[in-house]
Amino acid sequence: MFRQENLNYYLFITLATLFIGIGFTSADFFTSPANDVKDFFILFSQWGTLMLALWSVIYLLSINKYLFGLFYPVICFLSGILMFFRYTTGTTLTTMIMDAALDNDNQLTYELISLSLIVILVVSVAIALLFVFYRFRYIKVNYIWLNLLSASVIFLILFNIPRINRPLSERIPFNLYFISSRYITEKKEVLKEREKLNSSIVCGENSDLLVLFVLGESLRPDHLGFNGYHRNTTPHLSKEDIISFQNIYSEYTYTNVAVPHIMTRADSIHPERAYSERSFIDIFKQCGFYTTWLANQESSKSYVYFMNESDTLIYANINKSPYVFDKWLDEALLPSLNYFIEKKEQKKMIILHTIGSHWYYNSHFPDEFQKFNPTTKSRIVKSNTPEEMTNSYDNTVLYTDFFIFQVINSIRNKNAVLIYLSDHGEALGENGIWLHANDALYTHRPACFIWMSEIYKQNYPEKYRNLHQNKDKYYRTDFLFPSILEAAGIESDIIDPDLSIFR
Repeated sequence: MFRQENLNYYLFITLATLFIGIGFTSADFFTSPANDVKDFFILFSQWGTLMLALWSVIYLLSINKYLFGLFYPVICFLSGILMFFRYTTGTTLTTMIMDAALDNDNQLTYELISLSLIVILVVSVAIALLFVFYRFRYIKVNYIWLNLLSASVIFLILFNIPRINRPLSERIPFNLYFISSRYITEKKEVLKEREKLNSSIVCGENSDLLVLFVLGESLRPDHLGFNGYHRNTTPHLSKEDIISFQNIYSEYTYTNVAVPHIMTRADSIHPERAYSERSFIDIFKQCGFYTTWLANQESSKSYVYFMNESDTLIYANINKSPYVFDKWLDEALLPSLNYFIEKKEQKKMIILHTIGSHWYYNSHFPDEFQKFNPTTKSRIVKSNTPEEMTNSYDNTVLYTDFFIFQVINSIRNKNAVLIYLSDHGEALGENGIWLHANDALYTHRPACFIWMSEIYKQNYPEKYRNLHQNKDKYYRTDFLFPSILEAAGIESDIIDPDLSIFR
């Protein structure tokens, strides 16, 4: 009898888990690129790992029937909403979505409600309530403390394994907790007080200046056509007066750490400044610049403070995350960029945070830019050939060339300077290493180049000459902070002039 009761209980937990896993979590795997049976097996294994983690959660909740009765229908209801929009619009839950939802008017909320959504939610809650009924009526849990200990151990082990925790946090229904928690953490980070950089700042004469900083992603200099790459990946920019800096070193090889280092006075001696001081945005504001951050990447605790330093912050793709494999393109930034370029304020500083050449490469260029073939067929790196990986990467570079060319065209007739710096580089199979967030040589080699309008060159001829003189020198990404201020004619005793590429 004891064994039968326990068997029924564990079967109940398994069925309650599979209902959520098949009904809702599987929506997150629907668009995952896969090429063969092996890929599908890997994806199934990933889904199965998530189910094991979910099983431990349901196990914990179901020990107490009242907790289960309260939370299980709510989880199913909210998961039903996420599943519906994942299938119908390709939307996944992000902190940007939460921001938009909480700053929304009722009219837009009503427009999102449809008969299909209502039917899905009614069915989801009805099935969830059947599980609740069964738990109350037929399930009796013996040895509560032993079950609680067992469930807790399984839960703690699974949720403390990084390779499980990270993808798990982005999937239904776990993202309900993790994204909400991240959202609250980021809001707290924004409210923190940071040291103001206001020591003897001289703003200079720059009444109509436009400074545009393109924060790139995973672009390495040796795959740019204008740097001598054997493929013409930059057909547009090769015709422009681009000054390329090929010898930049990035201390960090993943975005969340690289960006704070780039935005602040942080360097190898004082890395803590990235998390205690304000960014160069604050100095631009002190000098009367209207500042804008246009983001095509989701925010992160490490740099969300800087994003909110700007007078205006706009997200181009609020429904995208690294676990979405639909098209995610930088040209979504262009309408907002054109609007702010023409904004009435005279002095402007605009940051474009691009998705660039981030993995999954095929998501980050339109089909018409698939020039180099064959391309990747799977999001599982080892399932693709080196040729396919490189081709897909080069297609993202080709698209970046087009995107930057569009940006240049929008500021060509302004008193403007454009600074492009990738947050880090990318490994493309050297010594068997791919992508970034590792210590491979090319992950530390970000692309960097400068473009100046003819008006800017006439106003600042010495800066143009200095760039040409400095372009072959070696710099760390520490150069950005003093250089972008120098480009705007801003001087201060907190700036190390030796680090500026414009000196």
